[in-house]
Amino acid sequence: MNPLKRLCVVSLALGALASSGLVEAQEAAVGSWVLDPAEYKGLPQLAPTAGTLTITDAGGGKYTSVSEATVAGMTGRSEITYSVDGKDYVVTVMPAQPGAPSITQSIERVSDAVYKSSLKLGGQEIATALNEISGDGKTLTLTTTGVGQFSVLSSTMIYRRK
Repeated sequence: MNPLKRLCVVSLALGALASSGLVEAQEAAVGSWVLDPAEYKGLPQLAPTAGTLTITDAGGGKYTSVSEATVAGMTGRSEITYSVDGKDYVVTVMPAQPGAPSITQSIERVSDAVYKSSLKLGGQEIATALNEISGDGKTLTLTTTGVGQFSVLSSTMIYRRK
C-alpha cells in the first residue's frame, strides 16, 4: 500500500482518539464504539470498511484510547494515554514504520459535548479533529480536517456506542 494510503489509515484511527475535558463529559466518552462505515463522508478510496474505538479511564485525570480502522484491506491501530490539557502526547501506531516521524496529539475541551484534537507528524500539524457526543450518549461524530498537503484526510465518521 502506498505511503499516503497508509498515513490515511493511521489518521482515521488517530482521529477517533480525542476526548472531553469535563469529568462528566469524559465519562460519556468512556466505553467501546463501533464505526458506522455507511455514514463515512470523505475521499471514496479512503473509506473505512470497519473501525473500533475504546476509551478507558487510566486514573489521575488520564485516559487511554485505542482505535483501529480498516481501509482498502489494511488495518491500522493507534494507542495514546493522555490528559485533556492541550499538551502533545505521543501516539503509538501499529504497524510501526522504522524511521517514521513521531505522531503526537493534543486534546482540548471546546464545550460540554465537543472537543478538539490536533494531530502532528514530526511536529507539523497535519489535521484537526472535532469530536461530538450526542445528547443521548449513543453517537460520536468525528469531523477531521486535513491541513495543507494533508487535506485529503478531511472526513466525517460516525461511531455508535457498542
